[in-house]
Amino acid sequence: MDQGKLLKKPAGYAVLGTMGFLFFFCCLTGRDLAAEGNILWTGAYLVRTLGLSLAAGAALGGLVCVLFYRMAGSGGAALEAGAASGKRWGGWLWARASGRSPGRKALGGLVVLFLAWLPGFLAYYPAICAYDMPIQTGQLMAGIYIDHHPIAHTLLLKGAVLLGENVFGNINAGIGCYALVQMAFLASSFAFGIWCLCRRRTRRIWLVLVALSGMLYPFHHYMSISVTKDTIFTAFFFLQVMSLLELILGQEEWGEFPRGRLWGIYFFSTVGMILFRNNGKYAFAVFLVLNLAAFLFGRKKRAVWGRLFLLSAAAFLAGSAALSGIYRAVGGQQGDRREMLSLPIQQLARVMVYHGGVDVLPEDDGTMEEKDKNLVDDFILNQAYRNYRPDFTDPVKSNVNTSVVRYRAGEFLSAYLGLFAQYPGDYVNAALAVNAGYLYPGDVTHAFVNAQEGQAAGGGYAQTRWDEGTLEEWGIHKDSRWPGLYAVMEEWADGNKYLDLPVLKYLFVPGVWVWLYLLLLGWLLLNRRFSRCLPLGIIFGYFLTLLLGPTVQLRYIYPMMAVFPFFLPAAWPMRRTGALEDKGKQAGGQNDR
Repeated sequence: MDQGKLLKKPAGYAVLGTMGFLFFFCCLTGRDLAAEGNILWTGAYLVRTLGLSLAAGAALGGLVCVLFYRMAGSGGAALEAGAASGKRWGGWLWARASGRSPGRKALGGLVVLFLAWLPGFLAYYPAICAYDMPIQTGQLMAGIYIDHHPIAHTLLLKGAVLLGENVFGNINAGIGCYALVQMAFLASSFAFGIWCLCRRRTRRIWLVLVALSGMLYPFHHYMSISVTKDTIFTAFFFLQVMSLLELILGQEEWGEFPRGRLWGIYFFSTVGMILFRNNGKYAFAVFLVLNLAAFLFGRKKRAVWGRLFLLSAAAFLAGSAALSGIYRAVGGQQGDRREMLSLPIQQLARVMVYHGGVDVLPEDDGTMEEKDKNLVDDFILNQAYRNYRPDFTDPVKSNVNTSVVRYRAGEFLSAYLGLFAQYPGDYVNAALAVNAGYLYPGDVTHAFVNAQEGQAAGGGYAQTRWDEGTLEEWGIHKDSRWPGLYAVMEEWADGNKYLDLPVLKYLFVPGVWVWLYLLLLGWLLLNRRFSRCLPLGIIFGYFLTLLLGPTVQLRYIYPMMAVFPFFLPAAWPMRRTGALEDKGKQAGGQNDR
């Protein structure tokens, strides 16, 4: 690769060095919070932590930067030659030399993935009915739909219940059918990823590794059969990110976006991700801002980014309209917005137990002013801040009076900002503690968030615990068709066995994924592949919403886990020589078969 096409080395070192600094800062503060429970942000601590983070981050960033430049210099020419060779020989030859068309490979991938996950379905038949499923089932049984949980997903559950009642005479069977359809949808989205990789002339070794990861990664087995909105959302999120990347890569190769079904998949998946998670539209809004910036400042491709922005905005509006339409059609009720206040709730609760004179902790210095304590008491009812858990908002959040924020907004904001000015360290500690699992690879608190004393098993990182008493009243009960496998899977999940795996555990913990994506971002920036960074805007936008959430959960980070093995070889081309389609087919839309 022509070194002139790479980012200038000072800029490259700055980008990777900044990422290295952030990585070590999160690791050092995460370790200290885990060990001490609190960080005193004294001048000495700041100097030591920032100094170590800068030094270690610069060293690590510099090392990665040198490695990236060497890889770009040595491997880039081969990759570019492979792409050029593909354009000369065309896709017909490559497809037949490979023995199968991309469509057949994708179909084969769908079948293989579905069959690989089927034993888990039999073990947990009719499904894993954990997380919010009992609450949503209660809503549909009562005919009351609250948008705290996506109504579109609650209606899917209603369809499963009606199917069981009216067709099988057994609600359990209806839930089992739902789980099978969900498995098929998730497997289909992964199959689409395989199709994209085949179009990208991805090396066979990567195709094999991607297929094996889909088949063997344990969390796919649990999440594919978990009756939760997050699995459906993951499938839509996956389709959206991969179709957007495929559109951009096609534009890079042929000078215009491929036409046809890819546009439909992108539009459809955008609407779906807005419908099936309340934070979906906020994550996509981040991408829209980046897309608009590309249109305004991307001189060479302004028309291209403008076209993409119009389609994306149309999909966003369609998703929002569908959301409102469903809400009105079922007479939905607005849920409490306390979920959006998760981080302020944690920060105010922490300030109270450390400075409110409430005698919860010996470190409490009682320095808060009375007016601020009174406002917090109005906001957090029943002195629920005494239940403060650094890793989990719910013990406090369930007692929050959100009308204080709604009707006394000025007073609340003044107190919130005033306490931040007075106790900035506690605000930072609260944010770092509740998000430690997302930012610090060494964190283990994420594995025990759901494990509560006195409750039944199934509260591990991969949550499998049912509210059995409630669900049995509605005709939903455990009926395992493979009890031996159920016992093994339950022990693995409840015991968080992945933490016992040396090195390999980092394929499972949530704290590695943002750093992997940042490394990929660094590589793309260094190679000036700026357009390929756009799909990362959706991913990082989604991650930002997680940092404002109530805790670290597998189901929340799962979309990022699912996409990465497919996104990496597509965005960082690990290509074979030979192309899949010629320019004429790209322009004509036949590539979307």
